[in-house]
Amino acid sequence: MAIIDLDSHLRDGWLLDEIYRLPEPFAKYTPKRIGDGKYFYSKFEHDLSPMEDPVANANFKKPITHQVFYNPEANRRGNEVMRWQQGGYDMEYRMKDNAREDVDLQMIFPTQIEMASQNPGALGAAVSRCYNNWVHKLVAGYRDKLFPVAMMPAGCPEEMPNELRRCVTELGAKAAHLVSYTKDKQMDDPVFFPFYEAAQELDIPLFCHPSTLGDAGTLINRQTHFFPMHILGRPLNCVAPLVAMVLGGVFEKFPRLKVAFFEVTAEFLVYWMHRMDDDYEVIKDHGMCPQLSMLPSEYVKRNCYISCEADEKWLPLALAEVGETHVVMATDYPHFDSTFPNTVKGIRERPDISPKQRKLILEDNALNLIHV
Repeated sequence: MAIIDLDSHLRDGWLLDEIYRLPEPFAKYTPKRIGDGKYFYSKFEHDLSPMEDPVANANFKKPITHQVFYNPEANRRGNEVMRWQQGGYDMEYRMKDNAREDVDLQMIFPTQIEMASQNPGALGAAVSRCYNNWVHKLVAGYRDKLFPVAMMPAGCPEEMPNELRRCVTELGAKAAHLVSYTKDKQMDDPVFFPFYEAAQELDIPLFCHPSTLGDAGTLINRQTHFFPMHILGRPLNCVAPLVAMVLGGVFEKFPRLKVAFFEVTAEFLVYWMHRMDDDYEVIKDHGMCPQLSMLPSEYVKRNCYISCEADEKWLPLALAEVGETHVVMATDYPHFDSTFPNTVKGIRERPDISPKQRKLILEDNALNLIHV
């Protein structure tokens, strides 16, 4: 069995000046390193945080975040999590940690996802290209084991199909990122249809990874503590694209499009499947939504995949409702809330799922998505 991890991360925020060496006419946006600090101590000046609203945030005191776990001086949890962070930029070290987790193949996201995907216009397209080129070089020597998720310039939708094709044909990408929404668009906006058409044509899955910080126009950044921000960030930033794509008719229009959602538990989809079905039965004949040919839950079962947690209580229910062929495994390594190095072990040792279901979660379902 080849164990496949569909969600891990880099410590890209510590290397911004290396990653985003932007060409002209955008060179002025290249992050500038402040001082000589490295890794956790890196500091930069830049204008590449697209979702932040400096006016709205002027009087808002940002809460302490999970960055404290990566500070070697804080000695949180015996600095265990801090030590994992080397795998966020050192791929040889990452491969050793993957061996500890018993992971054979791994998909990789940046941590500062908005920077690589949400900057507007031609600048956004250039930023995405810079990240994709850099991460392709980062995994050189391990390209049969480590697969970066291609970042798409959602702030420049007209360039998304071109960047997707480039990443697939030139860089060998196996999956592409799908943002939760942009500042002014939901993911059923027709401007994204050429991108969906290209993904369907190339048979490349879209990976919707939510974010916690920097999200404009939500409830998340109204919180004054990190705990509620983190709790709200994941589900709110997955339900927005889920509902938009199901009820907005995206999966009706693109029936072979595949979208995977991360870090919300497999149980998440069960609730929303039933809620969408319940409302649809009432309003479907009154012109309140696009014409759908199936119940909303049927699109979820056909087009959507979801990562599970090794210890989530209702995983058997999700396997039954969502479908056992649509649940995948993700470690979230090296983030502070990862269950590394016990994610695979936790799934293997569950007594409430069958050996067949364990193999589907750990291997087969991922292989059906990313074709390695």
